[in-house]
Amino acid sequence: MQLTFPAISRGRLGRWLALGLVLAAGCYLAITAVRLLLVYREMLTAERRLVSAETLLRREGLAPSPAALAQAEAGTAAAADGFRSAGGFFGGDPLLSVLARVPWLGEQVATAGDLAAIGYDASRIGLAGVSVLRALSATSADGKGPVGKELIDFMQAVEPQTAEIRQSLAAVRERRDRIAGRHSAPPLASFVERVDERLLPLETSFQRYESARTAAPELLGQERPMTYLVLGLDNTELLPGGGIVGVYGLVTFNGGRVVGRSFHEVDDLIARWQERTGGEYIEPPGPLKRYLLRDWSWNFALAAWSPDFPAAARQALFFYERAGAPPVDGVIGMDFAALEGLLAVAGPREIEGYGITVDAANVTEETLLRARRPGQAQEESHAFARAVAATVLDGVFNEQPARWDDLLEALDGLATAKHLYLYATEPRLQDAVRDLGWAAEVKAPPGDYLMLVDASVHSTKLNLVVEETAQLAVELDWTGAARHTLDVSYRNGLPEWARGRDPGAVERLMGQGFYGDYLRVLAPPAAQLVDLRLNGGSAGPEEIALEDGKASFGRYVALPAGAQAEARFVYDVPAVAGVSSGGEYKLLVQKQPGSAALPLAITVRPPEGARVVSMWLDGRRLEGNPPAVETDLSRDRELVVRYEW
Repeated sequence: MQLTFPAISRGRLGRWLALGLVLAAGCYLAITAVRLLLVYREMLTAERRLVSAETLLRREGLAPSPAALAQAEAGTAAAADGFRSAGGFFGGDPLLSVLARVPWLGEQVATAGDLAAIGYDASRIGLAGVSVLRALSATSADGKGPVGKELIDFMQAVEPQTAEIRQSLAAVRERRDRIAGRHSAPPLASFVERVDERLLPLETSFQRYESARTAAPELLGQERPMTYLVLGLDNTELLPGGGIVGVYGLVTFNGGRVVGRSFHEVDDLIARWQERTGGEYIEPPGPLKRYLLRDWSWNFALAAWSPDFPAAARQALFFYERAGAPPVDGVIGMDFAALEGLLAVAGPREIEGYGITVDAANVTEETLLRARRPGQAQEESHAFARAVAATVLDGVFNEQPARWDDLLEALDGLATAKHLYLYATEPRLQDAVRDLGWAAEVKAPPGDYLMLVDASVHSTKLNLVVEETAQLAVELDWTGAARHTLDVSYRNGLPEWARGRDPGAVERLMGQGFYGDYLRVLAPPAAQLVDLRLNGGSAGPEEIALEDGKASFGRYVALPAGAQAEARFVYDVPAVAGVSSGGEYKLLVQKQPGSAALPLAITVRPPEGARVVSMWLDGRRLEGNPPAVETDLSRDRELVVRYEW
């Protein structure tokens, strides 16, 4: 028997085949969509693992435990696998290859692939970082030499890991710049935003390390002996560049070791200068002349009048060289907070010949109380301070600390907080010092700028007890101009500090407790002062000048013992915020060298009708866009406010 089938026209057959192809394509699209969702989730999981490892290591610092290193390494390796898998999907799926040619969709595919590659390169950076920290821990535990030599040897040993980080970081930046020209859908845009949140701080940190790697061997005398003028800055008698120079010294490094050091009286240097020049007179800056020096010459002790430490260092070198002193390769500045920070790591030290042990808690007061009393012999004026400086220096650089990674962290923290500074006379080295973040220079950033600069002009140690706070309100308009209202408040806390202390010692340090402060506000050079008030009454400025490339508004503030005072500066800055596409306002608030961690509150009001989209402080997004940013000047602060209309 012969089987027969109904006749099927070619048209019906074509329709059936088309339907089958559509169904097959639909199934493939559905499978691809599911795979795409799974890959995206895989990327999110990898990102969480990477961030978790980063958070763990950040919390542990430069001395993570072996368990923490192992946990971070495992998490980072798992993240690398996840990002590698995602990258393989975006680069190998046939449908995605087709979609990559479709406008807009192609941008999303390309961005997703770049993000997967960025995650993989970031994981490689993390693994290299774990290897560096493991080597650092081993070197710190096994090191037998002084910290300078150990640091040089360590940097040479981890050069392969450094090269890996350098290469991967460059790849991340290249891909991120490629993404910048595309419009990303919300899920991917959020991913990109998180990359941005971490990329710039990472690049900045690595650039600082690169600067240290380049400059540290030479600065520490690896190629030839390097001698520095050391300024012992007394920040209880604060000057713009860190404090009055109480003692000075000469320190020579050779091969990472301190091979020579001596500390001397400032008065002796000034006397030699005067004798050598026949009583040379150098005109002081106006406020110094009016309130402190009167008819006396500007001199080495008061060299730190500029808040830009390189300028203050050059001024100190000018007076130093006028005394016929030998040439040096740079200047190191350190104040009492630096001594406290170094002793916190190096541990208590007995000062030979005095029978006194100093530590982080007592070094400032013990040193101040043993400064020269009226009528004492000249050679006894700062003998104890000189002995403390020499002892701490030996403990830091010529002995093997229990953990030198802690010491490195302390040194960098003190430089960031502007209690320890370095100036190199060789411009190439000074550039590296600046990149390292140890120069304490006045910066010239794009956008807005502020620095509060205090100067004690009545020769007391009252900066030990004076409390200071600041509030800044910024109102923006549609042209990008900003009106600033800056309130600086002071309180003289001498009565509480003096309670229970020897009255004679209190009077010797604090006089009658009257604090005279010359306050300068540094703003962008185009800033125009509108109003200046003291304690609610109209006062006006004493000086309006251009200083270190900034507009400077100056005013004397008087503060008797136990009293409070407030200064208000109102000033306008034109074209300080971007308005071309949405709005962005950037403000850098720089800390004055030697100053305490001044509490600071900042409010920014966008133009009328605009709303704040995001706020960032020091590269970290502030959740909820708070109406006021509460921070402090324990370091420089950078605020970014983005708004739209």
